[in-house]
Amino acid sequence: MKKNLMVVPAVLAVALLSSCQGKKTSAGTETTLPKNIEVQVPAKAGGGTDVMARAMTMQMAKDSGSNITVVNNTDGSGVVAMEKVRTAKNDGSTLLQFHSTMLIKTATNVYKHSAIDDFTLIAAAHPIEKVSEVLVVSADAKYKNLEDLVTAAKAAPGTLLFGVETGGTVHIITGLFAKAAGITVKYVEAGSDTEKLTALVGKSIDACFVNPNQAKQYVESGKVAALAAVPIDDDKTDRSSVLPNIPNMTELGYQCTFATYFLLLGPKGMDKALVDKLYNLYSSAAQNPNVLNIVIPAGLDMSCFPQNACLDAVKKQQDELNGIVADLGLQKK
Repeated sequence: MKKNLMVVPAVLAVALLSSCQGKKTSAGTETTLPKNIEVQVPAKAGGGTDVMARAMTMQMAKDSGSNITVVNNTDGSGVVAMEKVRTAKNDGSTLLQFHSTMLIKTATNVYKHSAIDDFTLIAAAHPIEKVSEVLVVSADAKYKNLEDLVTAAKAAPGTLLFGVETGGTVHIITGLFAKAAGITVKYVEAGSDTEKLTALVGKSIDACFVNPNQAKQYVESGKVAALAAVPIDDDKTDRSSVLPNIPNMTELGYQCTFATYFLLLGPKGMDKALVDKLYNLYSSAAQNPNVLNIVIPAGLDMSCFPQNACLDAVKKQQDELNGIVADLGLQKK
């Protein structure tokens, strides 16, 4: 899925900052945010999603004066957090920070509601980092490069154990890679990136895709070997800023790309002036040096879609994921 990156110009960023000071409604009264805002994050503390969410909300709190608290809630593989927001009051006091995994859960029927129809989409952003995931194996595995792994998988179909989080982004990426390589693999529930890496080092799985930032310390310490990176589009020259020596899938001849969108959502039916103000805060935070100093080293910097393009962008990715999930046979009955 090829995505075109868009960068918000500096002039626009200044305009957004000034607009965050207050927005008047048609009745002439200024829209104010709730004093206390809870942001549900369906990810464990310390992971990439959590790091990005905390950097963004900390800056949004500074810019708005509201108390914004991040709540890590992984119950039900994120479904509990999504439902808490979907059923909350639509006054902006309960929000959800998630990403394309939510769209995958809808596509696979793991989650019966959708970001498009059952929530208020406040903002959507796409990555600036050129690589979404890297394929890693144990450092002492017999696979010295991607071709070795593909050859082994073809020789023994369905026996290679790939760690995934069922219904998550890596599940989809693994399926896309298997299809591109013409191989059959066995999916093994292995949890988060940290848990997948632990399982890989412990030899309970043969391979897995993980975020480059999560893989970095394992690769540099010699515990795992990285065979290939998954680019966000089909540019053969794109490399990870975190692990720049790893060739990408397109470069190696495999059509396997994936771009993760970041989503800020609230309950359905939120007031437009409130949504506008939150979007402005979110967009401004994404450009703020304090945030960039945190997210760039982790390969998590992002660019917000223009507000009037957010819904179309998310709809398009949802449609694409629906097709991929159906094609890979991953829909839950």
